This record gives sequence, C-alpha cells and structure tokens, in this order.
Amino acid sequence: MKFVSKLLFLCMIPLLLSACFQNAESNQPTNISDLSPPVEISLEEAEANIPFEIKQPSVPFQVTQESARILETNGKFDAVEITYANTDEGLTLITMITNSKADTLPNGTKGLKLTNGSQTWDQGDEHVSAIYWRNEGLTYSLISGKNNNIEPLYDYQTLIDIANTIK
Repeated sequence: MKFVSKLLFLCMIPLLLSACFQNAESNQPTNISDLSPPVEISLEEAEANIPFEIKQPSVPFQVTQESARILETNGKFDAVEITYANTDEGLTLITMITNSKADTLPNGTKGLKLTNGSQTWDQGDEHVSAIYWRNEGLTYSLISGKNNNIEPLYDYQTLIDIANTIK
C-alpha cells in the first residue's frame, strides 16, 4: 500500500506544482485538506466533464481494468487521471492530463523530445517509471509500475514510445 501511495504522489507532482505556482500568481492560498479525494468514474464520464479532448496512449499490455478520476484543483484548471491496469499481472500505466497555464520547470531530468517536438522530463525512481511533457496547451504525465508499484514497469525509452502513440 505504501508503494501505491507513492505512485499516486508521483502522479500528483505536476498537478501540485501547477497549483502552487498558480496560487503564487493569484495570491490565494490553497488548503490541501480542503480537497476531496477523487472518485473513480468511467472514461466516458470524464470526457463529458473535461473541457479538452482526452487523448489516450496505445497501452502495450492487455488492460483488464480502466478508470478515470477528475482531480480537484479548486477551479484553477482541469485535471484528469486515467489508469490502465492488468490486475492479473500487476501492471499499471497512468496518464494524467491537465490544462494548467502554469509555466514552471518540471522536476526530473531533461530527456528526449517526442515526435511532435515536445520536450520530455524523466521523473522515474526506483519504484516507478515516469515522464512529463507539455503539448498544445496541455500538460501530460505518463507513469508505469509493476508488482504493486514496487518497481518500474517500463524504461524511459519505452515510455517515450508509448507517449508518441498519444495523438
């Protein structure tokens, strides 16, 4: 369970960074304890409630469970997290997309560019593999883990390949 919490924390990094910098710009403090935990919904429900197109990757494993969550941002911007899982094999791929206007440098190591020209940042660690990039006014994160997220599922290059399937 500790590793699942860590994975969720990694998913929230771009969201929290964007929220913090937007709050700094607007001088309106946000109390994290006021944020409600997101509820899992269908992808169709998420698409109906998000003002941008949800572009999905080509998932390189058989998906046995898919869900979406709209994340609370106190009305600052919209954020959706889509989880693709194979519960039989313990594989997880998560895509987070936001329309945050914050123009902050991401954490991680500057990496390769996607085929669309977007600069990526490697945000992986010993438990998950993760990349981050911005494209056409949206911020994306792609996170993968296996064995209940105690080790990375894909290497950096494979995440780049998966990210290149998002069109």
